[in-house]
Amino acid sequence: MKGRRNCEATCPHFRCGQRALQLRSRYPQQYGGQRGNPWDRRVQSDATPYCNWVGDLCVAAKCNYAFCERRALLPDGSCGLEEREYQRQPRSIEEEARREEMALKTAQMKLLKKTGKFFVE
Repeated sequence: MKGRRNCEATCPHFRCGQRALQLRSRYPQQYGGQRGNPWDRRVQSDATPYCNWVGDLCVAAKCNYAFCERRALLPDGSCGLEEREYQRQPRSIEEEARREEMALKTAQMKLLKKTGKFFVE
């Protein structure tokens, strides 16, 4: 779909099923670049995700072994967290009052049916 952002390997919730993800620095170690365990330093602006399983750059959206820790990776490879954030709309007080009133009325009707009465005394 348009507007959806693909899953990225630098996301803090992204995990590799083969444990083959490695975040490599773009700079060599002699210039202060760091290389190593991706679980220690998750989000790095100068890091490149690298897959040791394939031997190439990690393409998280198309990988069969990719999964999301928060279960937000959709089948088309896009991130579901972004979609969830925009769906929730705050309700007005009037709408909430109407819902509560309907729930109370439904509960009263069920109680009346169980007791076999037509009105509440």
